[in-house]
Amino acid sequence: MPQQRKSARLKAWLPLILALSWMLGTFGAFWLGGLGQQVPNPGRLCAFVLSATGLFALGYAARVLRVPGGQPTAVTPTRAARIRHLVLVGAGYYTVLSIIRLATLGATGPGNVWSSVQDPAAAYLHKLQAYDQGVGQGNPILSLLALLGVCGTTLAPLLVVYWRHLPWLARAAGLLGLILNVTYYLYIGTLKGLGDVAVMLAAGLLVLAAAPQRRARSRRRTALTVGAAIAAAFTAYMVFSQAARTSEFGTSDLVKPSPAVASLAGPRVADGLAALVFYPTHGYLGLAYNLQAPFEWSRGLGSAPAAAALAEERLGADALTNTSYPERTESMTGWSAELYWATAYPWLASDLTFPGAALFMALVGWLFARVWLEAAFSRRALPLLLFAQLWIFIAYVPANNQLGMSPESVAGVVTLMVLLLCRPQTRAARKSAGVRAPAVGADRRGRPGTRAVSARVPVASPQGPRGQALTQQICLPWPTGFASSSTCSPPAADTAPTPG
Repeated sequence: MPQQRKSARLKAWLPLILALSWMLGTFGAFWLGGLGQQVPNPGRLCAFVLSATGLFALGYAARVLRVPGGQPTAVTPTRAARIRHLVLVGAGYYTVLSIIRLATLGATGPGNVWSSVQDPAAAYLHKLQAYDQGVGQGNPILSLLALLGVCGTTLAPLLVVYWRHLPWLARAAGLLGLILNVTYYLYIGTLKGLGDVAVMLAAGLLVLAAAPQRRARSRRRTALTVGAAIAAAFTAYMVFSQAARTSEFGTSDLVKPSPAVASLAGPRVADGLAALVFYPTHGYLGLAYNLQAPFEWSRGLGSAPAAAALAEERLGADALTNTSYPERTESMTGWSAELYWATAYPWLASDLTFPGAALFMALVGWLFARVWLEAAFSRRALPLLLFAQLWIFIAYVPANNQLGMSPESVAGVVTLMVLLLCRPQTRAARKSAGVRAPAVGADRRGRPGTRAVSARVPVASPQGPRGQALTQQICLPWPTGFASSSTCSPPAADTAPTPG
């Protein structure tokens, strides 16, 4: 029993340990590189990053210490059928969206896609040119699919966690949807979509590995193996892609490859590895520049560029009066808001200020812990989907506010949050989340006591037919055994209950 409690306690804190390792690890790697020497305000940068990260951990701890965990629940046939439908919806969504996107950007067949995979820099440049020309803008089908972005949040995590409970048709459809989605992002040479899929799959594997279940060791070993394979494939493509972009887009002045690595593995591999370190860490230099800029409220449109673009297109909002921190910093320092990163904090601070962005991280930590406890112990769909989306946010904290960069991401997260807020908190939901209901016999404030309960129970007695529902007043004291009180006393042994 003590070993089980220790294991449950570790599971409750596992996502926080992983998140802090990533957030603080990238910040430490930034200072070990050459970019740290260019920071104009190192003290202020360290104070803000450590404060925001500490508040994130504090919010997480506040939730876990209040509700340490819950009891595992079985997958009922009704839930399995619901999950199957959600997987099929997500697979269909990705299939339709990917085919339309590929056709819109000029993909003609597998050969054309393979050529883009071999030259990710040229593919990325082709995408930028197509966007500059307005290709795909105003497409009513793409606009509708963007509003239905919540459908895209369902596939990857549910496919992983409920793989054993899905029929072969749902598995095949899910894999097809993921393959087509990955194919589209390989065609345009963009890591964003590939990273999102990898993070959502990893979030599902984390839930699968942490959930109490039989044969846990073998399943955890399988989850770790699959997760390592996904991480290795994504890292290999990132090295290959970033090496091509470094020479294509002129970032070689910031990316300094190691001479030792270049002599051992060649200059292209050295460039790719240097870009691999540069990719998740250079945003902290952009953050340092943004911390020097004065605050100007962006009227709620600075945190999510996708929402700002929609407001400009549909509502006629003025882009010049709703500029974000990164956009204003670009005009002041030359640090590009599109070519380089500045972490998620300046985007959030555009509407919340930097102190407000740090406090917002405490709310993120609290919500992160809440959905983790529900997803890990009950594996309910809604907390699992939100858990995967929050992992995307955390994984991209050193880069940008990833959840606000595309219309489907904004629509998906907003829909999930509305569903969470509108979800009825039933007794079963509180139990799966680890929320303790008042004890039997407790008063309204949860304090132990004795109260009378009128219950209709089937009782066989000489006074009525067998199985007839009869009303009987019984005493439910807490925490000791049955005892009489001034307000409640058990009936005498020779006294029959009064018919209801």
